Amino acid sequence: MRRKVLFFLLFFLLLGQNDVWANERIVTSSLELKDAIQLSQPGDTIILEEGTYEDAFVINKSIILRGKPGAIINGPTSGYPITIEAENVTIENLQIEGGGSQNAGIYIKTNHAQITNNIIKNVFHGVYIKDGYGNVIENNEITSVEGVENNKGFGVYLVDAPYTRISGNYFHHLQDGIYVSFSDYCAVSNNLIEHARYGIHTMDSKTVTIAKNEINNSHNGLMIMQSDELYITENYLHSNTTIDGAGMFIFDTFDSVIKANVVKENFKGIYFENAKRNIVEFNAFIQNDIGFDLAKDTTNNVISLNNFIKNTKQVISRPENMNLFTKDGYGNYWDDQRMINLDEDSFIDFPYKGGDIFFNMTADEPLLQIFFQSPAVYLWNQIEAFTPIPTKHFIVDEHPLIKAAPISLGNTDPAESNEENKKDHHSFQIFLLVFFVSGSGFILWKTRRGKDEV
Repeated sequence: MRRKVLFFLLFFLLLGQNDVWANERIVTSSLELKDAIQLSQPGDTIILEEGTYEDAFVINKSIILRGKPGAIINGPTSGYPITIEAENVTIENLQIEGGGSQNAGIYIKTNHAQITNNIIKNVFHGVYIKDGYGNVIENNEITSVEGVENNKGFGVYLVDAPYTRISGNYFHHLQDGIYVSFSDYCAVSNNLIEHARYGIHTMDSKTVTIAKNEINNSHNGLMIMQSDELYITENYLHSNTTIDGAGMFIFDTFDSVIKANVVKENFKGIYFENAKRNIVEFNAFIQNDIGFDLAKDTTNNVISLNNFIKNTKQVISRPENMNLFTKDGYGNYWDDQRMINLDEDSFIDFPYKGGDIFFNMTADEPLLQIFFQSPAVYLWNQIEAFTPIPTKHFIVDEHPLIKAAPISLGNTDPAESNEENKKDHHSFQIFLLVFFVSGSGFILWKTRRGKDEV
């Protein structure tokens, strides 16, 4: 019996030998760091004391590289400061900078690396992953080359890197915060991205989750291209105001869900081109120049239960587009919609008609642009909304909501916006009703009088 017990103890000891015999090495110079990497065994931890470690370091064993405060890896003028060639490597608490003019601070060639709590700066790309899966980039600050505007790279650059998780990072002053290329099943969440060309950029990827990120002061918050089956939810995309920029730019994208996002104070809230069979629901379009731009070849999308509040233009659509603005009897909330609700249910009694006919007319007659935002155009749109004039509207919401949909709007309370807009439009609505009733009465009176005189 004693022999069996000793046998099992020896078996479990050998099973966990990597943890039992793992070493912790402390280094103070570049030479010591290179020697420690060479001598280390899988599971070992190398701790870098405060100081600058200048060279390019290749990690080919499953180890932990951990820095104490003030530990800096400074790469040479060519190559990568850190290259990871072994699985299950952890890099944490380091400042990493330098390297070649087209290289990354960290280059990952394999799987299951953990890059956490680092500052990566003055590099071209921050982290470059190619042909590796299951890597984690978490809680880092990443920026590109300092003082250079036209030669900046990406914060995280994925190429054939499925199942990557990128979470809790701060990206700023670079070309793209996160570029996901040919990389499926990735998760990008809880990142803050500022001053980029594109905050999050996907290309030829599918089943990517983009959730709870904040992106501002960039050209496009999200640049989604040739990607399918994405789930984009609870992002706050604001102050992306460059000409032709957008909170979301969605191109050649199909069968995706865009839900519970706030797009606020952008040039365009969301832009669709060749976007099909997507679901757009419970989003807030607030104070954008253009709330939602449905460009060419955008069809078969379902757009419902969204709030359109204080956009200069609520929605623009090409006349050939065919999209559904009502789902299961629920439309969207439009703050410029008249509030007539005689049966006191959850819906306004008249459909919302839009798509900006005037905007599309200016494409054929550019001289009409002199009337942009003029009282005449505003009055025309209001009259069309109140009356069944037989004009060609590019979108029709059959069941517009009487109140804003209950979704998170960041710093904007939908109830307050709803009440404020009711006040703003109430007096004008009364004027229009009085105008139409008086005008109709006058026309009827003149008609009857003419008949009587005959």
